[in-house]
Amino acid sequence: MGPEEARIRQLVLGNQPIEARFVALFEYFANGFVRHAAPGYSRVQYGGLGSRNGYAMDGLEGFARTAPLLAAWIYSGRDATVGDPGGGRPSERVAMLRAGILGGVDPHSSEYWGGIRDQDQGIVEAADVARVLWLTRASIWDKLDSGQKRMICTWLLAGAGAQTPRSNWMLFPVVISVVLASLSPENASQEVLQRAHRVFADYKQYYLDHGWFYDRPHGVDFYNAWGITYDLFWIHTVDPAFEPDFIGAALEKSADLTQHLVSPRGIPIMGRSICYRTAVPVPLVAATFLDSSRFPTGRAVRALDVVWRYFVANDSLRDGALTQGYFRADPRLLERYSGTGSCHWGLRSLVLAFMHPAGDRFWRASQEPLPVEEADYRLDLSKLGWIVEGHRASGEIIITIPRNPADVNTIDEYSWTMRAQETFLRAPLRPGNSEIKYESRHYSSAAPFPLKN
Repeated sequence: MGPEEARIRQLVLGNQPIEARFVALFEYFANGFVRHAAPGYSRVQYGGLGSRNGYAMDGLEGFARTAPLLAAWIYSGRDATVGDPGGGRPSERVAMLRAGILGGVDPHSSEYWGGIRDQDQGIVEAADVARVLWLTRASIWDKLDSGQKRMICTWLLAGAGAQTPRSNWMLFPVVISVVLASLSPENASQEVLQRAHRVFADYKQYYLDHGWFYDRPHGVDFYNAWGITYDLFWIHTVDPAFEPDFIGAALEKSADLTQHLVSPRGIPIMGRSICYRTAVPVPLVAATFLDSSRFPTGRAVRALDVVWRYFVANDSLRDGALTQGYFRADPRLLERYSGTGSCHWGLRSLVLAFMHPAGDRFWRASQEPLPVEEADYRLDLSKLGWIVEGHRASGEIIITIPRNPADVNTIDEYSWTMRAQETFLRAPLRPGNSEIKYESRHYSSAAPFPLKN
């Protein structure tokens, strides 16, 4: 732990009002963005283990997955200027985001992100770029000339029309499409929105219950919290007329389920991409924007606070970024598709929180206890294949998956052989550890995987 991480840890775990503590957390990630950004800001090359997608895509992920946090700050009306965090460059946030996007979509730029093809990782990142543009529309989009807008639309339209795997990826073109229709109806034809409705209607077949969906390739996992519910929130926010009844109900039901999966003593984590762990409160924070929300704002704030406290206390920050693991960096649990900027999907809970203006009732709400802090409970989620139990006395939450016959207690290590092969082949060869992520019978917040610290 470096001195800056120690300082942020002390602040986040301290007793100041939550807004002050989370502003410090925001500045930590904002400064890390500046320090690691390429000269034109289109790529952010964090340290750590690379992905199978290569150095350039890792840099795009670093930009696309961190920029929404800066954009939410701007959207909320907060000051967009910052001091020099040590990079020796101007760091006015609007200018950085504008430069990064324009350089990324310009085929003649040295920082061009490349064209988007079917099944391409660029589809995923384009959805986050679209969110940045929507959040900053008054300060960036509205001030671009027609040529710049056309260039951005050309890049995004490729993502809106691209074929995707039949999984949560199906939502990315929908997000891009509704943003394009909102910002640039002259460039987003009616056909773009019609295709988005067709794709979404197709995706709905994966709906199970409680606001959660079956997600290929493995089934039910926390992608429902940090990915699927997040995208549903954005579709609903940008275009409230897009499947409003279905999406509104799914958002509320997802918040209801997720509140039973969060404890001050951890999360019963399971599944892939666990480095997104700090985004688990997304459904609860998203619910604070719903007019008909049945959930008290204070409970959403409580979930956000305990999750970030838990992971900051367990050493999950490094060099202006989230670590590539559950606590510290952990190659044993890091998928080969995950690179140096990938884990910043974990910032999504902060993105939604900072969409609330400074001093807003969200930040002033008195925290209300989570279900596990109030009473014991047992949820039989037959359509999800889960039983969720909360124990008030210990704060432990357990997911039981009855179809899994026994607990998996061994984890494949990241060997020296793998490291040597990675260096020689310049490609990730990390262990998959699929069994421990999906095939154990029990997942407990008190013992997340057989981790050895």
